[in-house]
Parts: sequence; structure tokens; C-alpha cells
Amino acid sequence: MTRRVFTVGSLIPGRMIVKQAQAPLSTPKTVKKQANKIILLQNGRTFEISPVKGKLLDTALNQGAALQYKCRKGTCGQCAVRVLEAQGLTKPNEKELNKLKEEIKNGFRLACQAEIL
Repeated sequence: MTRRVFTVGSLIPGRMIVKQAQAPLSTPKTVKKQANKIILLQNGRTFEISPVKGKLLDTALNQGAALQYKCRKGTCGQCAVRVLEAQGLTKPNEKELNKLKEEIKNGFRLACQAEIL
């Protein structure tokens, strides 16, 4: 079945253009994009935050996550969190490596030192 499609330009006298409407070759599939998120665990509580460039602790606090912290210098260890899911965190710095030692291997970070890119 041929269907006529008229455009504004085709209605000008002397410019009758007939185009055939075509069905799309394939139906586009809806791709479900997961939002980036960072999931942290501290003292049995789970926190989900949206990544924003800067210190992990500041971002979490700005988004209402009640993380425990004290010194903000990486010396006390109060802000230690286990990172369950994250994209875009920097590698542990020297303060984190010294304070957390083997815990780094299990996904622990100091929220005051970890940075989101």
C-alpha cells in the first residue's frame, strides 16, 4: 500500500512531490541506564549517595548521609567506611594506607580522604 505524504514544500503549485512512507526497519529498544551511585557501609548502616566531584565525606554529608567523622585529617579513623559500590573514586592515598592497612583490601576507605572524580 502506497501512502502519500505531503509536506509544505510539496503543496506549492507545480512542485507536487510524492513520497512513500516507510515503516522503520527495527523498533528501537529502550535501554535502561543505571544512575551512578556510591553505596557505603558504616557501623551496620548503608548509605547511598550520588557522586559529585570532591571529598567523599563532604558529598555524603551534603546529601544527608549521617556518616560519623571527627578530625577530617585522616588520623582518627572515625570516618572509615566500606565501599560496596562506587565509580570514580581516587586510589587510596598515603594516609588511608597507613591508617587502614589490610582493611583497604576489603573495600574500606577514609571518607575524609577519598575523593570523587
